[in-house]
Amino acid sequence: MRWQIAEYIFCDQQQTLLSEGKSQQLEPMMVELLSYFCKNVDQIISKDQLIEQVWLGRIVSDNAVSKLITKLRKAFSDDAKQPKFISTFPKKGYKFIALVELIPSENYEPQILSRQVTIPIQASKAKKFYYPIISLLLLLSIFLGVYLQDNQVETSLLNYAKALTAESGNELFPAVSPDGTRMSYMSAREDRMHLLVKNINDERTIEINHEEGVGVGPANWSFDGRLLVYLVATPNRCQYFIREINDLEVGEAQLIHNCPAGSYGAIAFTHDNNRLIFTESEGGNSPYSLFEIDLRTDKKTRLTQPELFLGGNSQFDMHPSENKILISSPDKQQWEGFYSLDLETDELSLLFKQDAYICCGIWSHDGERVVLMGEHPAYQLLSYDLAGEDMRIIYSGSRQINRPTRHTNGKDYMFSSGQQNNNIHVYDYNDNTNIVIADSSVDDRLATFSHHINNSDKNSAKQSIAYISLTTGNEEVWLTDLEGKKRSKLTNFNDSRHYVDLQWSPNGTLLMALTLNEIHLIDTLTGEFKRLKLPQAEIRGVSFKDNETLSFSRKSQGAWQVYFYQINSDIVTLYESKWQYVQFAAEEQNTLWLDQNDQLYWGSNQQMVNNTELQKIDLLSGRLFNLKKRNQNWYWSNSKTNYSLMRYSALSEVTESVIPSNVFQFDVQVSYILYGKSLTSNKDVYQTMSTQNAQ
Repeated sequence: MRWQIAEYIFCDQQQTLLSEGKSQQLEPMMVELLSYFCKNVDQIISKDQLIEQVWLGRIVSDNAVSKLITKLRKAFSDDAKQPKFISTFPKKGYKFIALVELIPSENYEPQILSRQVTIPIQASKAKKFYYPIISLLLLLSIFLGVYLQDNQVETSLLNYAKALTAESGNELFPAVSPDGTRMSYMSAREDRMHLLVKNINDERTIEINHEEGVGVGPANWSFDGRLLVYLVATPNRCQYFIREINDLEVGEAQLIHNCPAGSYGAIAFTHDNNRLIFTESEGGNSPYSLFEIDLRTDKKTRLTQPELFLGGNSQFDMHPSENKILISSPDKQQWEGFYSLDLETDELSLLFKQDAYICCGIWSHDGERVVLMGEHPAYQLLSYDLAGEDMRIIYSGSRQINRPTRHTNGKDYMFSSGQQNNNIHVYDYNDNTNIVIADSSVDDRLATFSHHINNSDKNSAKQSIAYISLTTGNEEVWLTDLEGKKRSKLTNFNDSRHYVDLQWSPNGTLLMALTLNEIHLIDTLTGEFKRLKLPQAEIRGVSFKDNETLSFSRKSQGAWQVYFYQINSDIVTLYESKWQYVQFAAEEQNTLWLDQNDQLYWGSNQQMVNNTELQKIDLLSGRLFNLKKRNQNWYWSNSKTNYSLMRYSALSEVTESVIPSNVFQFDVQVSYILYGKSLTSNKDVYQTMSTQNAQ
């Protein structure tokens, strides 16, 4: 959000305070405090309220509050004796007295971001886990982990990032024409994906349209700048088109390829306008493969490429001067490999691998290095040599960045940037009430009920909800109650790990946390964790069978199989080969099973589900269970049509939408539903403006 505060403009996403063209970078806690003041203008707020709402109940002294107030006053050049912004009321608290107005996104003129960086990077042998970068278009996750080298790198680099868009949606996948005059990009809005082309010099913009209701983009320019190729897709359609484009005059659309329905891919020209590289899958959750199409013969050829794991080979980049591509591809261990494929010789070579949560390698401008995003929360662009060493910082800023692309000026890079902000809600469908229990200005997610506590009694439900939050700058596990009033941080990881699932043990003593390739157990009293003794691999569908046993699925001989892990002895056993996945529940009648033929069953006696509507729902979507049974009610997340949580009653045989939700993960306990909402992040496209030509 952006606020006009007297003569200042405050942006909580960029963490900046702007006045007279000068920008101040605010500390994270200053941002949290000022955001709270902006939402509670002209109200006396006690220190206890600030500790509860800004520090989220963490143990801090009154002196810590006073120091932060002093810092914020200094940012505004405010005088405590004659205040214009923050007034002190002895023994009562503080009041924010300045005039505050929320600035609508469409009225905000973006500023040039700048930040000088002098960063000593001490490498570590400890494993780090990074945040996944999730493509809104591909609906895939790129999963990996990293070992940093045993050396110390220090760099001083002054870079700027200039906003190239300032629209209300999320702007993604920028591509500049070879002559540098036009930029294509996607705008993700509530209805669908839109493909836009902007004249960079005069800001004229057109939309590349097809029939109503279809998503369009991403796009890619031919190397001579005459043609634009792009994707058109819906859940039931996938096609690639080419159009001639002169300035902003667009020719007729020419269909060049029909891809499988449900396949959301990407396409790019080689240095020959008749040869293009594209990705496609068989639809659903199947992995992506790389293909080449020759427009002269309409011949489609599957390229030599790394073995398919996870989302497969969905990320590639064409070399700026040679006919070869860079492929970013996860391996069996979920390590990310960066491969070079020569399109003339069909030779595939591994450049390097990283055990890191990073994404989307591209060639540097000279083709001698690999450029990719830094660790979560991805505030940096980094480059490595072709052996994966000699790390350099290209750009460092204050906003999260997405997949980079090269600018055609030969030195700069472009990326989308914004602050992801998910909040957590509790909905009581008995009395139709909704409470926000976690609403920091950063990501709060993976909320899960502790089923050993009677959540139907709000007075006894103490700290019965666990969730992941980035409030401190790193992923930590937090605990709270049904009203969100007793928030406390459980863990002190202080690293860059990333969790994709979180669940309580039946007795509430442990939390299971799933990474891309490991399972961690967290003590709910001490916050300490341990890694289970499992080989690194893709793991899906984890649940507690009982307090001493975890169930999970892992691929074996081409099929997903259920395994049991004995927590005390570290013994792993393979369950009946009939089953792909099992979701154990506190009550046996709510346990769900999926066999190798995708037939769904429920209960300890494994009764077949005959309801045709329930049979159409995937038990798993990605790593997480998307279907939960609670006695006679079944719940699932519907992202195909209306982004809502659905409920089917076996008693009334009625299916209904319970609550809108655009976040996949949810949990149900008694009459309460835990769910997430992703707020509009308004990502814009930025271009680095280097003062040093760092490749």
